[in-house]
Formats: sequence, structure tokens, C-alpha cells
Amino acid sequence: MSIFLGEFLYDVHQGLRSLIFPQICIMCGMHPGEICSACEKAWSRPPFFTRFNIAPSVSIAMYESGVSSVILKAKEERNKCAQKIIATSLFRAISFLKPKELEEFVIVPIPSTPHAIRRRGESFLQPILDLVIEQAAHVGQKWCWRELLLHSKKVRDQAGLTSQQRQVNLEGVFRVREGASERRPIIVVDDVVTTGATLRNAISALNERKMTVLGVATACASSHQLLIR
Repeated sequence: MSIFLGEFLYDVHQGLRSLIFPQICIMCGMHPGEICSACEKAWSRPPFFTRFNIAPSVSIAMYESGVSSVILKAKEERNKCAQKIIATSLFRAISFLKPKELEEFVIVPIPSTPHAIRRRGESFLQPILDLVIEQAAHVGQKWCWRELLLHSKKVRDQAGLTSQQRQVNLEGVFRVREGASERRPIIVVDDVVTTGATLRNAISALNERKMTVLGVATACASSHQLLIR
């Protein structure tokens, strides 16, 4: 089955489901609408800088149970509402991080693992970044993104690992695509920053190829990434 046919069948399934079952909030599952006003507040807070200090890092939401459920729905169900929420958050984080005078830059996502791409049919962030580019175009901005990074080794499941163990587990996990080069400043994006180990290794791989990383934008951040608690 092609990726396009799979997407078509998914859209048909979602359409039929919406006719049979009333639409309820994807976060709390209690109130009507794609996302209720109470849950939407979690994604409406001002952008904030995180503790990640390898490069300036900006996020939008706190990575708590309801927010994590949106991330999961975007990853595993390709839920369109969840994808739009994450895209809007990334757009806001990038807009806040990017200097106003900077016209040319490139967005570089943390790549999905080869196994995840085979299972889902595409990289998790690909459709989300397409939505980010659309939002930028609506306000007259010509943004672009490139898949510059690849996984260079298999890693253990991160669940249950300490911060130090995560760093060791992810050391050298990324490499830049063969023959790829980029002279424009780069903003690295991901769905969430927890320990920062993934982002640290991604930036290291880009710096090794003499690429300039302007900063990091994520949709959400774990509580210990707050600068002020």
C-alpha cells in the first residue's frame, strides 16, 4: 500500500468516525470541539527560554499529561488537529527565537528513526513542518526546512534512563547527510525537550560540518527545563 493511499484511507476513516461520534477535545476527551478552551490554554502561554544552554532554546507548552497526549496522537495516529497544534507552537517558538532582521535561515528537524519511518510511512515532523511553512507564508514569510540529519546508530529505549545514561546512549547518534551543506543559519526543531541530550547531539553533528546553529525551537518542554520555578 502506498503512503498516499494510506493517507487517503486514514482521512476517510476519520471522516466516517466524525459522522458517527461527536467530536470531543483531543486533550481532556470531555468537552466538544477539536480542543476545548480550557485545554487550549496549555498551548497559549507566551514563548519561554529553557535551561538548555548549548544554544538559545525556546518552547511553548509544558510537557504534562494532556500535552503529551497531543504529541502522542500526532505521532502515532497522525491526528490532524494535534499536528496543527504542534505546528502552531513551533511557528510561535521559531518566530520568537529568530532575529527580526534575519531573512534567510533553514529549519532542521530532529529525524525519526528508520524503524519509526517504516512504521508510520513518513517522518513524524514532516507534515507538521509543512504546516509551519504554510503559516509563515500566510504572514508573508518565506521559510523552508531541510532533512539534513540522519540516525547513524541504533539506540536503547530512553524510558527509565537517567540524564547521564541518555547522553551516553545518544552520543554520536546523528550524522549529516552525505554531501549536504548549508550556509544559512539553522534553527533545530523537535516536538519536546526533556534532558536535551537529543538536541545536544544534533547540534554537535551540524557543528562538525561547520554549520551555524542559531538556536532550538520545540513545541513543549519538561518542567525541569524551566528557567524559573
